[in-house]
Amino acid sequence: MSWQNWQTPSELPRPRFHYASPMQAPPPKLQSDQPLPPRNEIELSREMLMTVLTHLSTLIPSHFNGHLVRLVVHGGACMLLHPGLYSLSQEHRQTTSDGLTLARRTTTRDVDYINRSFAAEWQRFGVSDATERLQSCIKATARQFGLGADWMNSDADVALPMAQG
Repeated sequence: MSWQNWQTPSELPRPRFHYASPMQAPPPKLQSDQPLPPRNEIELSREMLMTVLTHLSTLIPSHFNGHLVRLVVHGGACMLLHPGLYSLSQEHRQTTSDGLTLARRTTTRDVDYINRSFAAEWQRFGVSDATERLQSCIKATARQFGLGADWMNSDADVALPMAQG
């Protein structure tokens, strides 16, 4: 089943936790009165990303009146989550023009998404606080897994060209 075909949280796969290092203990769950660390320092493996995003997807329906949301995700997390790209990265080592062999990418510290299009889409439906609703889900997920506040961010939005649709 692909990410695009999931209809309800009950249809989502339930991956097990997997941390970057077998010796690394799971991060402690943060209490609601504890401030989130501003930067995420937890290395997220492919399996951990699926677990964290699955949790996020269970929070979203209650914040959006049961409706599905569409997020455009980009960056390193996509490379880890896409089965073909992930398997390709595991099969081939990258070599620079200087002959240096680069390590395989097995973790990331964040998930980059495009908030501008997300907010614009919900604005057309008359929902002006979609970003705040999503941020609430993102922060709750950060607390659940002991992640930093920027574990899921739209920082790259500032570099994207403006377009009218």
